[in-house]
Amino acid sequence: MLNPFKKETVYIRLYENKIELRHLDEDQNISRSCSNHFSNERLLIANVSNAIKFIKELLTEIHNERLIKSRLVVLIQPMEKIEGGLSEVERMIFNDLVEQIGGRFSFIYETQEKLSDKEVRAITRT
Repeated sequence: MLNPFKKETVYIRLYENKIELRHLDEDQNISRSCSNHFSNERLLIANVSNAIKFIKELLTEIHNERLIKSRLVVLIQPMEKIEGGLSEVERMIFNDLVEQIGGRFSFIYETQEKLSDKEVRAITRT
């Protein structure tokens, strides 16, 4: 039986038109490039609707509709196009993206080092 109060933690690494997604609680990973581009030469997420659709497809593939979206905790780590740091607008895009995929809690991490599950849990406090 599903626990409606249990938080589910997802770690998303964003690349230009590519996403690496890890569902920590299910211990599952998926990495895919998107044929409907969501990036452009300036922004990692330029077409938000394409990014939302693509991430939802990946989440469904990993979790088969059992995802409790109201308790979804998402850590997003942009891996490219972060020279000089993220702008306020980029942070708003990432936060909106998390909300649109059904996430309740969002965290943005600005380094290019791959994080361990322990580090993701420390950042997200899950």
